[in-house]
Amino acid sequence: MKCCVRFLLIVLTVLLVVVPAWAETQDNSTPGIARPMQEQQPKTIPAAGIPNEDMTGKFPLDIQSRGSDQSGTLLSYKLKEEVIASRLFELKVSDKKKFVLHILTQAEFPDRPGIASQYSIVLVYQEDAGTLAYYLNHFQGQVHTEGVTAEMQKILEWTYANLKRYNYLLEE
Repeated sequence: MKCCVRFLLIVLTVLLVVVPAWAETQDNSTPGIARPMQEQQPKTIPAAGIPNEDMTGKFPLDIQSRGSDQSGTLLSYKLKEEVIASRLFELKVSDKKKFVLHILTQAEFPDRPGIASQYSIVLVYQEDAGTLAYYLNHFQGQVHTEGVTAEMQKILEWTYANLKRYNYLLEE
């Protein structure tokens, strides 16, 4: 009797370990029904200096900044510099159709202006100088003097994503 009980316990233990492992490897889908495709990797936004193959031209962009703090002024200057050198954007100050980044910066702590700056960016679309600009999106952040380049890249990637989304506004 003890031998039978011991044998049954061993068989039961083996079944409890083997059956779940076997079930995980088994394809339980119904025959004849298509299986779902694996999810594709999400598209990544190219860096500001890398051109996109499906683009026909550069995005017209104007950068208007206000603020006299150290980090914010440096951020505005670097943004304009990068837009001028970019293959994705064209710095436009004309009155024609364009996107405009309005940047407002101020020192995080007025009594300690050299530490960091807070910035707020509003992206608008402007048909021409005589018409009302259309609000598209906004972005806020904080920048330190040593982190200006990284923050600039983040802003340009955000800008590129939004300009791709609203590119249809430039069509005639």
